[in-house]
Amino acid sequence: MPSSSKCPLARRRNGAIFSAFAVLLVALACAGVLAGTHYGLTDAFTASDAALDEAKGGAQRKALFPDAGSFEAQSAPAVEGLNSVYRADNGEWVFDVTSSQGYHGDVELMVGINADGTVAGLQVVAEDETDGIGTNALTEEYFGGFAGSPAAGELTVEEAGSGQTHVDAVSGATFTSRAVVDCLNIAFAAYAQMGGN
Repeated sequence: MPSSSKCPLARRRNGAIFSAFAVLLVALACAGVLAGTHYGLTDAFTASDAALDEAKGGAQRKALFPDAGSFEAQSAPAVEGLNSVYRADNGEWVFDVTSSQGYHGDVELMVGINADGTVAGLQVVAEDETDGIGTNALTEEYFGGFAGSPAAGELTVEEAGSGQTHVDAVSGATFTSRAVVDCLNIAFAAYAQMGGN
């Protein structure tokens, strides 16, 4: 009889252990399913984001050079702030550059350079500047002032030193103007390293 009195306790202990083990297995199975789903969706979202970024970049390159038939990615030189370089089938260049000199951080632009070595235009890729203040330096009007200028040398909104060319900043948007000029300087440096001007 003494052995039968131990049985109910043993069953309860074994039942509790079994229950805990079953809960642990279910939790591990759920975690595995969630991890697998996350891993699979992360790859899908990453590929989707890359395709969207490329489509957006392609549209911006096309906006700079509407007559170009195609753009081919080039091996970019090691220039700080240079994200990518594309060359159009007609010899024109597009430099995707980022400057950290914006008022609220990075300003990313695409700088188009004509086959003759002059600035074709600029396109905003990403920015977080103050609407109506900093964004005044990200307008077609301000960008248009650079069109046709040689894609060489160094520009500055400060007092020009040796080898520099002074350009006016937009009133009230000095930081953003500096970022635009910095983007141009990055593109000019990369263009020079790729055999331009």
